[in-house]
Amino acid sequence: MMEEAIAKTEAIVREAKALGADEAIANTVIGKYRQLRFSNDRIDIGLSWTDYSTSIMIAWRKRVVLTEIKDFRDPSGAVKRLLSLAKISKENAAYGGVARGRFEYAKPMADGAIEHIEDPSEYIEEAISAAKREAGDGAETGGMLFTKYERAFLSSSEGPEGWDERSAIEISIRAFSQRDASGHGVECSNSLRDFEPGRAGEKAGEVAKLAVNPKAGRAGRYDVVLDPLFFGSLMGVYGSMGSAFYAMTRMSIFADKLGEMVAPEIVTIRDDPRACSVNCRAFDDEGAPVRETIFIDRGILKTFFHNTSTARAFGTETTGHAGIIVPMPWSLSMDPGDVGKEEMLGELRRGLYLTNTWYTRFHNYATGDFSTIPRDGIFLVEGGEVKESWKGIRVSDNALRILSSISAISRERQRVHWWLEADPPSLSPYVLIKGVRVTRPD
Repeated sequence: MMEEAIAKTEAIVREAKALGADEAIANTVIGKYRQLRFSNDRIDIGLSWTDYSTSIMIAWRKRVVLTEIKDFRDPSGAVKRLLSLAKISKENAAYGGVARGRFEYAKPMADGAIEHIEDPSEYIEEAISAAKREAGDGAETGGMLFTKYERAFLSSSEGPEGWDERSAIEISIRAFSQRDASGHGVECSNSLRDFEPGRAGEKAGEVAKLAVNPKAGRAGRYDVVLDPLFFGSLMGVYGSMGSAFYAMTRMSIFADKLGEMVAPEIVTIRDDPRACSVNCRAFDDEGAPVRETIFIDRGILKTFFHNTSTARAFGTETTGHAGIIVPMPWSLSMDPGDVGKEEMLGELRRGLYLTNTWYTRFHNYATGDFSTIPRDGIFLVEGGEVKESWKGIRVSDNALRILSSISAISRERQRVHWWLEADPPSLSPYVLIKGVRVTRPD
């Protein structure tokens, strides 16, 4: 099966070149996926499917066009249509080509056990049981389990040719102790041996139990401890704004800050697509090898994330983050700090512990003014003790100010990913941020 897919992928590139393309890349992914949804403590939907998809990129005289086909349906027609489209498109003056040459790639890190799971429902049952142990038998749970196993082959007219296998398993569970008292937990890994769904359930139940009888929150400035699930979402925002494309188009708070201090010295954020992440890979969309990239080094913005074109615009080299058009991080992590979660909460004389968020929206991408809505457990903490559960608040602040106001980072870190907010996946700690502006939506 894969031998045939490789031959067809290579044929697409050869045909594109024969028809006059300057550069061509075809990237075929054959994936096996499984998704189980559960609500009211029961699995109510289960799906499994196989997907064949090939992304095709053609460049002609600095005109760049892309498409995707399924199951190798009419690849010749797709190539001809792309080339015709390129010839009526405007020149992209910023296009600087794609990765060239032959490369050696790291071995795939996929776990074959994920492809052959016989009964994934046992992981859901484990998470539900853990949630109920914490929140009580009367609590209700819901969420989703997702697995993938992908085989990928990339062929480029400029030399790169790569093979990779990728795996992931992740669960997202919410526990409700009351209608408006909930907790959220996630667990994700590229390896079945490192996957412990009970941890996600335990976290969801623990937060749901604390969140009972929430009161209307009060606006003001607060020192805030952010849970890894919350900060993982923000780290994804910072990573996306680290794309050289967004810096060039002025949709990033980092646009003019390369080499400058953007965070305290305790902050180091890196991207490592070879970590045990649900987004682990060997090469980017140009076929350039991926590698660890330090994005913010002890507070200093060290680099943007580059593909070949943006790297040439900045006079540097690709960092292995293509995206043909928009380079993006694969798997972010913040280096651990030297305090524990409980120590961090103990520093709150009167502050907040926020466990999750969603609907992060920017009023101005260039300046970083944004708002986001905390969800699930929202806690008023005094002297390290939870005094009240809150609801109905919004964080309305500035992303650059938030980053520069980090005053402590925990030793504990958690891998987080969920499809609504925390993407790309990250290895996130608890963080203490000073003077966060909290408002009420009304």
